[in-house]
Amino acid sequence: MKNQWQAWIHVKWKAGAPSTAWESWKTSSAIRGVWSTTGQWDCSIWLDVKTPDELEDFVWKQIRGNQWVEQTETTWAKQWFEAGSSSQHKSA
Repeated sequence: MKNQWQAWIHVKWKAGAPSTAWESWKTSSAIRGVWSTTGQWDCSIWLDVKTPDELEDFVWKQIRGNQWVEQTETTWAKQWFEAGSSSQHKSA
């Protein structure tokens, strides 16, 4: 996964959303993980998609199709290094 672009979707739930609202996403092979978060967003989703069009399609059909989703924001991220990796730059 290193040096490959990864998509992240940040989700804000509607008021009254049940704690199980995200469970419909468990069967999606495109989702690599879902995290509960604090702050502006209620959860973050790590997604395995290859293109912006594929990301947009997934967000509108899968994520925004969830009746409890109020708002989303998407970002792309590219990993530079992994903690503990032998390729990590070491200071003298």
